[in-house]
Amino acid sequence: MPRLIGFAEQPDLTAAQRHQRLGRQEWWELRHLIGVLQPAYEACVAVQSSTFTVADALKLICRLRRTMHLEEVPCPRAFNRPLAVWREDIIKLLAEDKGKTDLMELDNRLYKHHSVKVKSYRAVDGLHDRAATFICLIQDDPGRRFFNHADASKNRLSNDAVLAATIVTPGGAAMLLKAASRAGQDDPIGRARAALLTTAERLSDGDAEEESRQQELERERKRCRMTQVDWESDASRAADAESPAEIGMQELERFVAMHATATEVVAVDFWSAHADVYTHLQLVACAVLGAAGSSAASERDVSVAGMVLRKDRASLLPSHVEMHGLIRFNALLVPSDLSAIPVLTQAARSSARDDMRPISVDLAGNGGSSGDSSLSDGDTVLEPLDEDEGVFF
Repeated sequence: MPRLIGFAEQPDLTAAQRHQRLGRQEWWELRHLIGVLQPAYEACVAVQSSTFTVADALKLICRLRRTMHLEEVPCPRAFNRPLAVWREDIIKLLAEDKGKTDLMELDNRLYKHHSVKVKSYRAVDGLHDRAATFICLIQDDPGRRFFNHADASKNRLSNDAVLAATIVTPGGAAMLLKAASRAGQDDPIGRARAALLTTAERLSDGDAEEESRQQELERERKRCRMTQVDWESDASRAADAESPAEIGMQELERFVAMHATATEVVAVDFWSAHADVYTHLQLVACAVLGAAGSSAASERDVSVAGMVLRKDRASLLPSHVEMHGLIRFNALLVPSDLSAIPVLTQAARSSARDDMRPISVDLAGNGGSSGDSSLSDGDTVLEPLDEDEGVFF
């Protein structure tokens, strides 16, 4: 809509272009279609983030499914100029408005909006026929794609990776219960705990190191000195020590009980801040949260690698291709002011060259090299006589 408004206001339009201007009825239909398509568009943009996890994707799908079943749809009001453009102006306007006006952002532009009923009533006009038909068609589409009973590959609640990543997210256990209830499926919490326990056992087996004899003796001495048992353990002192996986599951129970409500904090940031509280569960949570919510980030990496690897550069080393991709994705971090970039001084150059291992060359009796030399006639190294001035002779 913003681009169509800007196009219609251009003064140099031809007669044919002016004839293509949208009428009031067409604008009404377009605004309703924007309101219907906006939630799906927001979901598609959010899931393409490189930090979007499978737990975030499940949360987004549940929101989208819930939004598609609402009785009202927010649609932009009359076609006019935006109230604010870009982030700074939008933040300023929101601070001044203080929530008095119903506003929605479209393509970095802020417009007024109003809620439109999906179905028309006696005195209330609903969505346009095409928009109403469209929303009726896609209302059940998220359920068929992501909560399909017949096809396990299209059921997020039967995917162990999704369940394990969701249950270690603040409020994730409650979301799993609610999603299963709305989809008419069984309680997935037991399966989520089993998937997390499997991951914890694999991590503990992979990270276990052989302890020295001294460490074993120190642990045995500690058991000999202790007459009290832990309040969570059995009454017998002869009970075997709990494994890291079992400790992680105990921390999971405590985490689910203390963080039952969802928060807007990123899950990875949460576990980074609570690493001292959940020492074992934090490692397992970071492992399961590493699964990406979509393949968009990988596709971007492949696209950048395709631009680096051309026919004339097909023999680049993998490390060089990776460095080219790193530079391309982080080019915005390079200062625009070139004077702010540190410059390697002549003294630092000489020091680095002196630290390099010299190449030994065997000389023959006539002064020539007896074997292959790594230095050619054009590889002569010129040493500066005056390092301060940088003059070479």
